[in-house]
Amino acid sequence: MKRLLRTYLPSSAIAFTIVILFNAVYNLILGNNDALSGVFVLELTGLIIFIQLVSVVCDHIPFQSERAYQITFFAAEYAIVIIASFVLNWTVLTISSFLYTSLLCVFIAVLIDRYFSAVHRHEADEINRLILSQDKKEEQTP
Repeated sequence: MKRLLRTYLPSSAIAFTIVILFNAVYNLILGNNDALSGVFVLELTGLIIFIQLVSVVCDHIPFQSERAYQITFFAAEYAIVIIASFVLNWTVLTISSFLYTSLLCVFIAVLIDRYFSAVHRHEADEINRLILSQDKKEEQTP
């Protein structure tokens, strides 16, 4: 449950929000004011849940490094997004659509990575602060 709340839920929320916002802006630029449908939102939610399930599977694979995990997970995520975008008719098979989807996928992956890096850095700083304060207390005790 802790991993769900600390990892999967925040990354899902970030991905969902960014895709919805990009989709809304993209459709406004194209003049498609009614393009954001309930079906798209449900399909996107299903896709994000599926990607999180892939993440759970990847979490149980003993990778030799964090970098190997990140590359493997991104490759799987990217393949899933590209295939889903064509199967679900979100995009057409053109170079510009492929580039847009690719850039969006990379942007979301980098944003989520930066988010978790900042969270982990903050947690490490907090732990170090607690250790330092405990060390100071021990030094002051006769």
